[in-house]
Amino acid sequence: MVKKASNTTRSRVSTTAKRRQLRVTGKKQFVDSEERILREATKHLVFKYGMFLLATDLREARIRSFRVWIITVTLRYTTGHEGYIGDLIYDGEEFCFLTPPGVRKERARQIAVDPERMRKWNDYRAATLPAGKG
Repeated sequence: MVKKASNTTRSRVSTTAKRRQLRVTGKKQFVDSEERILREATKHLVFKYGMFLLATDLREARIRSFRVWIITVTLRYTTGHEGYIGDLIYDGEEFCFLTPPGVRKERARQIAVDPERMRKWNDYRAATLPAGKG
């Protein structure tokens, strides 16, 4: 019995040490900063442009020796159907669309009239309505 108790204690120590080691690495901090930028971009899109626009991907770039992030913006419907709308640029202070409004509007229209999206919506609606309704 004593031996089992000491083994359990050692495994806890090693697990704690491993967690500390993961927190210290730069990769974890890099992922956290990317996630923070994506969250801020999604908040910006939801509050300024509507609830169906989401930040889905992030890549870092240099423009005139300044570090900026280019964020992929996706239009995602509640049924799960989605499509690419355009790119957003973030300089560390503010967000700005790189894709012109006319192009974004046309892409949104094409996504909205997609027959696959309509089929998914009809399936979703039929599954959520009570029997005999709709």
